[in-house]
Amino acid sequence: MKRVSRKVYANPEDAVKLGGKVTLNDPEVERVRRAHLNDLENIPAFWILGALYLTTNPAAAWATLLFRVYTLGRILHTVVYAIVPLPQPARALSYAVPYFIMWYMGFQSAPLRLFSRAVQNNKTRMALSLQSPVVQSYIVYSAILTLKLILLSALTGITRMVRRSFANPEDAVMFPKGKVTMNDPVVERIRRAHLNDLENIPAFWILGALYLTTNPAAAWATLLFRAYTLGRILHTIVYAIKPLPQPARGLAFFVPYLIKWYMGFQVIVYYLTGL
Repeated sequence: MKRVSRKVYANPEDAVKLGGKVTLNDPEVERVRRAHLNDLENIPAFWILGALYLTTNPAAAWATLLFRVYTLGRILHTVVYAIVPLPQPARALSYAVPYFIMWYMGFQSAPLRLFSRAVQNNKTRMALSLQSPVVQSYIVYSAILTLKLILLSALTGITRMVRRSFANPEDAVMFPKGKVTMNDPVVERIRRAHLNDLENIPAFWILGALYLTTNPAAAWATLLFRAYTLGRILHTIVYAIKPLPQPARGLAFFVPYLIKWYMGFQVIVYYLTGL
């Protein structure tokens, strides 16, 4: 809608058909796209952390309050970011409250599952249930990966503040020497690392959950989940925090990547009769 109203398009065929021009840097369109990307960076993480949090048997009224506040915060974030832009700290507050709710739910999910796994009997195979060590392993490593994913959002914001490089004018005016720029090399490196997480971690959530239904050996599945999580953490470190020469990032990427292919292949083989 914003592209149509401003007659600026990303593709030539759209511009020809609708009577406009091709441009990739219209400020209003890009603002809406940044708001959309921020939703993509945060709302899927809420889906996962919220589902994992439910497995901890929280008080219904408290959990409902958290879900309501999170939803309201994200709606307000979109309003003050893309629809009626307001000066800071309006957007920061509407971002921070849902952000800390995700951290709370993730913290409640991961340590509880680590503790409960420690007191389980050491069985190699068991039914798919929340009492199964392999299911609890999936839950705890999914929570860790989700927290790592949303941590990069904060790291991007912190780096922007340190380097005084912002995407939005209302952010830049809050800091001495703040400027609007889309090509700060350090910020863009962290954003690429974040995008790489967004491209890979949701696939693990899906493939890992499907893999659990194939009744894998608990020790082997847990090893895969651990190796995947460690690989993604190392990938973030050598990409965004302490950049190292290749093949450091390549190895940290390909080990988890191959684990996803392995789990996906096992799922297909297990359910082959469904084709």
